[in-house]
Amino acid sequence: MTPAGSSAKFAYLSHQHSNRCGLQAAEIRAHPDQQRLQGSCCSAMDERSYQAQVAALRRYRAIPEIPTDPYDVPAGLVKKLLHDRAAITLSPRQATTYRQAMQRTPEQGPCCCHRWRWDAFEGLSKFLIARKGWSATELARLITALDGCGGPDTGIA
Repeated sequence: MTPAGSSAKFAYLSHQHSNRCGLQAAEIRAHPDQQRLQGSCCSAMDERSYQAQVAALRRYRAIPEIPTDPYDVPAGLVKKLLHDRAAITLSPRQATTYRQAMQRTPEQGPCCCHRWRWDAFEGLSKFLIARKGWSATELARLITALDGCGGPDTGIA
């Protein structure tokens, strides 16, 4: 298996299109859990940005709900995160944390468009805030690293 963040994985993922801008959450629910959503949804992937994102995601490897690669996400994980989006209700204070975090991301939300990534990573955000007590700053850092829109300069520091 080619490691996330490698040049070989970039070369492969940059030509995959199972992650597309118009893909709706309802379509993913019909996918087998082992199917993977791969590639960028909007712009061509940038190798340097991809490598920085994967490196940033390594700090979260102990949390199974967080994908290790923003351009290669298992459908089974997406389904779990979509469930969390519907099942977890944030308190007013937690909802403020969520809004503050999204305001700090390059896309001003979990994705540039309101499709499957938005819904799934809103579910991930709810899980991390409600179950793990995450702050807006940490959540914004993660959501930035998970950006799957493609293009250079994702804002990863």
